[in-house]
Amino acid sequence: MVASSFDIAVVGTGIPGLACALGFAQQGLSVAVIGPRPKPHVATRAQPFDPRIYAVAPASVALLEGLGVWTSVDQQRVCAVERMRVFGDEGTQLTFDAYTATVERLATIVEESELLRVLDAACGFQPAIKRIQSTFASLTAQPDTVAVDLEDGGSLTARLLVGADGASSAVRAAAGINATVKSYDQTAVVANFGCARPHLNTAWQWFTDQGVVALLPLPGEQVSLVWSAPQELAVELAALSADQLAGRVTERCASAAGDTTGVGQLTPIGKAHTFPLRRVVVSRLIASRVGLVGDAAHVVHPLAGQGLNLGLQDVALLLEVVRAREAFRDVGDATVLRRYERGRAEAHGLMRFTTDSLAQLFAFDDPLVRRLRNAGMAAVNRLSPLKNALIRRALG
Repeated sequence: MVASSFDIAVVGTGIPGLACALGFAQQGLSVAVIGPRPKPHVATRAQPFDPRIYAVAPASVALLEGLGVWTSVDQQRVCAVERMRVFGDEGTQLTFDAYTATVERLATIVEESELLRVLDAACGFQPAIKRIQSTFASLTAQPDTVAVDLEDGGSLTARLLVGADGASSAVRAAAGINATVKSYDQTAVVANFGCARPHLNTAWQWFTDQGVVALLPLPGEQVSLVWSAPQELAVELAALSADQLAGRVTERCASAAGDTTGVGQLTPIGKAHTFPLRRVVVSRLIASRVGLVGDAAHVVHPLAGQGLNLGLQDVALLLEVVRAREAFRDVGDATVLRRYERGRAEAHGLMRFTTDSLAQLFAFDDPLVRRLRNAGMAAVNRLSPLKNALIRRALG
């Protein structure tokens, strides 16, 4: 490959990477996207929905609308979350409702593959974007550019290199940014099910002695499971047949909630998948002409369902600080990147603190701790202003 020069080089073809590339191209900047094109999910009768789904917050929807891709999402494949019921020990519960908070919805459930499809298609229509289906190898920061070498022997230069290449980011490592990785000793078991009764656009979550169990609504009478299970239990669940897993989840949810799930008996749709859970904390979000977004910048526990939203808000701010830079600064100027890093510090810290604290709080099997956390949940549930404030924070 002949060496080329770009304003922006984005490593990573996941949702944050493609959103970043599209946003920069729409600002009139030349962009190189490095990495293989995403593989589409092919819907079948046995597996109509992608097992990897996200609860996309309104702030993230606003970003996708600004990029011009949200209207291309198949609206028959998304589902509004209008209420959420969270269960603790001994029947304690916390209910969030969009109507009482005077918002249209709490979140929108959408498949990863659907977001990748519309973003990939939009990038394909942008002449300012060049797709490079190779693998990032190394970087060399220079005063005015960063030189990028690829595994296929090619190279390029850019004013700014964006690392959007996931939790094990090669860009992060090459830039000398330290990352602390902590295993939660849990594995997420995800699967889709049909439900005997309508879910009424409700998301359910149970904090149990067997991990955090969540059921998220899908279009029609279907739900998606995310069970953050201890390692030994996750191995056991993964070994079950589809029917056995459906029965196990039905029993677990009914037992934890006193049979108040409302969705009734579950029937399997497709196969279950597993993902190890870990936390990744980086020492910095930026280096010389390098910025990190998405999982390259942070990985949090999925119990709050905010990982992708956190990454998309990284993208939103990086796009904004580059767009709003002074005329004498280029896109990779250190001052511009510091504005991005400072602007995301609070959100990252707060989400990390919240998810870690909840994961640890419900991991304690101590009678006093159980009483305190149950009392806390009950108190929050009675305080509508506090609940509404929490909802609006989650909305972005």
